[in-house]
Amino acid sequence: MSASPSVVDTRIYRHASGVVGDTLALATSSPDRVDEQTFFAGFVRTPRVVAGGLLALADIAAADFRPVRSPGGRDPVVTGDGERLRLEALSACGGVYGRLDLAADELDGAPVGQGVTNVDINPELYTALTRVGAGDPLRLAVGEDELAVSTLDGRVVEKRVPLPERWLRGLAEVSAHALPMDPRLELRPGRAVALLAEVSARTGRRTRWLMPAATGWRSTSRPDGGAICVADGYRLSVLRSLLPLARTVTLYAPPVSGAPAQVSGWVLDFGTARFTLLLSTAVHHGFAGDGQLLADLGAGSVDTDAEALNALLVTYPVVDRSSVAERMGWDGTRATSALAALATAGQVGYDIAAAASFHRPLPYRADLVAALHPRLAAARALGAAGGLVPSAAGVEVTSGGSTYLVHRRGAGYACTCAWWAEHQGLRGPCKHVVAAMFSEENGVTRGE
Repeated sequence: MSASPSVVDTRIYRHASGVVGDTLALATSSPDRVDEQTFFAGFVRTPRVVAGGLLALADIAAADFRPVRSPGGRDPVVTGDGERLRLEALSACGGVYGRLDLAADELDGAPVGQGVTNVDINPELYTALTRVGAGDPLRLAVGEDELAVSTLDGRVVEKRVPLPERWLRGLAEVSAHALPMDPRLELRPGRAVALLAEVSARTGRRTRWLMPAATGWRSTSRPDGGAICVADGYRLSVLRSLLPLARTVTLYAPPVSGAPAQVSGWVLDFGTARFTLLLSTAVHHGFAGDGQLLADLGAGSVDTDAEALNALLVTYPVVDRSSVAERMGWDGTRATSALAALATAGQVGYDIAAAASFHRPLPYRADLVAALHPRLAAARALGAAGGLVPSAAGVEVTSGGSTYLVHRRGAGYACTCAWWAEHQGLRGPCKHVVAAMFSEENGVTRGE
């Protein structure tokens, strides 16, 4: 399903055109760019690492690990935030996310502007990257309309392509899954290669749990506290060529929740660069199908707050929730809702190694892109139709000729619909719960 052109393909500029003093300031030309065409141009310090990271992203974007496969592309998103470059990709099946972060030291002191683009890595560039050695020069030039890579084989230019809607939703859900992750296990490259061989065997299509141990790790059948879930670990094969180049490999995981499987994070540290990979809970479970952020979108001021926060992120592209609350004068809940709204629109990602959110200034309207989420759109439609009635037991929601009861369960909500019975909140709240939360937050209905 492709997104509406008015939502995805319309370019949103950071400011209006106008006259400043004696200068004509055009919205199409930002002062923080390296020039009018590019937001970064320069050589990298570790060409083999950067080339390997680009190849891994291309392999992820082209990969579909499901038995029935769909054709994929090789189209990473490239973001400059004024200090660093980030390159991201999602697999064709939607269950593997990769990101290559290039710090200022990796970029050899070249200035970095602010901007974002989405390009293909076609066969010509892919082949050129495979030939880059440790001592070979590698130069990147990134603009909002293209990525140019120069190697000893010559210069290859990849033009901007449309960003798939499923990527917008997938990027949003990746940030939600990454937020509660903490480091669990750190390994040297040699041990990490051994672990990869153990968990990535194609015959091992199952969920495994790892516990940190004196020798590195041990496998366990029960997910005790501190365990790391590795679901369908053969998908980690996309890291095989990068592992020997890393200084350390750190495994991340959320608190063990009793779920049959959980997302895991893998961070390869190269010193001046990092590669982050997240695995979904199963091959057939893509990130885009979740709705983990929906529970945080209830605040009535969320669209206005998201717009204000987006302006702040131009100056402070890496933030945590506490700093957002402090700078904006909000409480923690309001800051979380604003970040969730931007994440739902693909405007914000989350870096588990830095434990902070980062700006991804995609040129799409946050309020319109957020509405593409089917459960969010359905919840808003239910509220607009007036199908919510408070009762002593909770909120009765009428949908499709049936009435469901949304009620409190611990610190959250539950519903009597079939979706909730099947997933128990593990894939985010159902549309009835979202509608009830929105109405309660906005003071429309109040359950006793």
